[in-house]
Amino acid sequence: MRRALLALVACAVAVPLAAQDPIDRVRIGINYTGGTRPGIVVVAAPGLDSVRKVIERDLDFSDRYEVAILADSVGIIRGAFNAAVFTQLGIQWAVELRPITGGVEAKLHDLQAGQVRQRWVRGLDVAASGPMRMEIHRLSDEIVGMTGGGIGIAASRIAFTLDGAIWAVDSDGENLRQLTRGGGQGDLSAEWSPDGQRIAFTELRGYAGAITLQNVATGARQTVPGTGAAGTLNSTPAWSPDGRMMTFARSSEDGTDLYSVNLAQMCCVQRLTTSGKLAINQYPTYSPDGRRVAFVSSRAGQPQIYAMDADGSGPELLVPYEVGGTGSSFSADWSPDGGRLAFHRDVGGGGRQVHVYEFGSGRTRTLTSTGRNEDPSWGPDSRHLVFSSSRGGRQQLWVLDLDSGRLRQLTSVSGRARLAAWSPSLQR
Repeated sequence: MRRALLALVACAVAVPLAAQDPIDRVRIGINYTGGTRPGIVVVAAPGLDSVRKVIERDLDFSDRYEVAILADSVGIIRGAFNAAVFTQLGIQWAVELRPITGGVEAKLHDLQAGQVRQRWVRGLDVAASGPMRMEIHRLSDEIVGMTGGGIGIAASRIAFTLDGAIWAVDSDGENLRQLTRGGGQGDLSAEWSPDGQRIAFTELRGYAGAITLQNVATGARQTVPGTGAAGTLNSTPAWSPDGRMMTFARSSEDGTDLYSVNLAQMCCVQRLTTSGKLAINQYPTYSPDGRRVAFVSSRAGQPQIYAMDADGSGPELLVPYEVGGTGSSFSADWSPDGGRLAFHRDVGGGGRQVHVYEFGSGRTRTLTSTGRNEDPSWGPDSRHLVFSSSRGGRQQLWVLDLDSGRLRQLTSVSGRARLAAWSPSLQR
C-alpha cells in the first residue's frame, strides 16, 4: 500500500513549459493507493474535464479498481499521452479522452503491456449533463468490461417511491426526476421491464390499486389487464426475464394471492397460489431463466420465502423463518446471475435488516445492522444492492457492494425514499 504525491516537471506529462509557471512551482498531484485491485487513471484534453470526472466516479463506484484521483492540473493533457508518470506507480490501466466533433474519442491504455487495448468514438454532451450523460455511463461500463471487470452498473437507474409518486435517479445519484404524476393515495412498487424502457407500478386510487405500465421516455401508459377491478389491490409486479409475462399479488376479500398475466398478448390472467383468506402471498421475483418464481408467503404462519415453478406448480419452502433466528421475511429479489436472493427481515424491536440467501451453500447472511434497512434490489452486476435505510436520520437510498462491504448514500431528498428498484443495464 502506498500513497504518492509526486513533484514532477511539466514535461513528464507532455505539457509545454511555455504554457506553465516556472518549474519550481509546478506540482502534479496524484492520490493513489496501490492494492490488490488493478489501478486505473483517467486523463483528458482541455474541455473534457466534466466527462473525465463522471468516468472517474463511475469507475470508483464500480468497486473494482484502485482509482488514481488526479488534481485538475494533472488530469488535463495538452500534448501526447505519456505513460511514465503512471506506470512507475504500478497503475495498470489509463483512459485517455480527446475531443472530436460532437463528442469524444477514448483510448484504453494497458500500461503494463504498453499498448492501446481499445478505442471508442462516441457522440455525447461534453458538459456531462442532460439525457446524453447516460452515454458517458455506457462508456464507463464498456471500460469495466474491457478491463475484465464484468458487467458495469453505471448505465442504469434506480426507481423509487417519494411523496406518492415514482421517481428515478442515475446509479451515481445524479439526474433525479419524477416519472409518474402521483395523486390519489400514491404510486408504489415500481419495477423495470427487462429492456429498461418501461416501469410497472401500482396506482392506489379509492383504496384499490391497478398495475400500470408506463414508457419511461414518452410517458405513455396502459393498465395491465385484470388489475383494474373494484375492490382489489394489485401490487408487487414482477416481469419475466423475456418481458412476456408478469406475476403480481392481488388482495381482495378472498385473501392475497399471486396471479400471472400474459403481457405479450395483454390477456389471460391466471391464479398461481391458493393459500386461503388468512394467508398472504406477495413479492414475487423471477429466476434469471424465467422457470421459477420466489415469493413471500405466510401460509405456515410467519412470512417466509418460498419458490415455485412459474406456472404455480411445485411450491417449496426456500428460506425458512428459523434461519438465523430472526423474524418475518419480505421483499425478495433474485440476483441477475441466479446465485443469491436478497430480502429484509424483522429482527425485533421494530428493526429491519437486509439479508442475502446463497443458493450454493444454502446459508443466509445479514448485511446491515445500523438503522432500519429494507426493500433491497440488485444491481445489474449481482454484487451491488440498493436499499432504503434510516441510518442517516431520514429514510434514503444507499448502495452496498457485497464484495468489499463499501456503503455509499445514493439520495438526499427531502422526503422518505422507499421501495427502490434497480434497472437493468440501459442500452442505447
